[in-house]
Amino acid sequence: MSISGPRTSVAGRRRSGRSLNSLAIQLSAFALTFILIALLVVTSSRAAFVAQNDNTTNQVTSAAIALSDNDSGTAMFNGVTNLMPGSPVTRCIDVTYTGTVDPTAVLLYANAAPTGTLAPYLDLTVQVGTDPTPVYGDCTGFVSSGTVYTGTLSAFATAHAGYATGATTWDPIGSPETRTFRFVISVQDNSAAANKTSTFGFSWETRTS
Repeated sequence: MSISGPRTSVAGRRRSGRSLNSLAIQLSAFALTFILIALLVVTSSRAAFVAQNDNTTNQVTSAAIALSDNDSGTAMFNGVTNLMPGSPVTRCIDVTYTGTVDPTAVLLYANAAPTGTLAPYLDLTVQVGTDPTPVYGDCTGFVSSGTVYTGTLSAFATAHAGYATGATTWDPIGSPETRTFRFVISVQDNSAAANKTSTFGFSWETRTS
């Protein structure tokens, strides 16, 4: 009896197993290739559906608001001495609004409480108007359009101690826009006012509405 038959069957089975393994590997490779191709197709399809819209180079600028005057840093009543009753001292100053928006009214107030003891005996009048040929301190061309305040210097500082209680002067509607202010001070005819001194100052202020 020949023994070659069973050996051939085992070898055949081995070859058949290898063939199946090879086929499985090929099928796996094919499946992997298919998946990769599908992913590429999906990715390509997604990349094709793109929409974009831009809104760039945005820029904003804040409002500008400013007040200036023509005093060049010099006090209106600088070094005034020997005040006498019935001899008032007059000074004019220009205040100019410059800005890019319509502001609130310009208010006038004392920038600090007067020092010294003469303030209660100083009469103060403040008028607002125009001057076609303004010269700081000089009121020759001044034309009044209204009175801002009349009373004593100490009463002004009490009533108008800051922006919240400032005296209304004018409401700018353009830029630049200038108003001239005439300040008149005089000492009262009162012996208690003799040999006294006071130091004082004024501020103008406006704000955005």
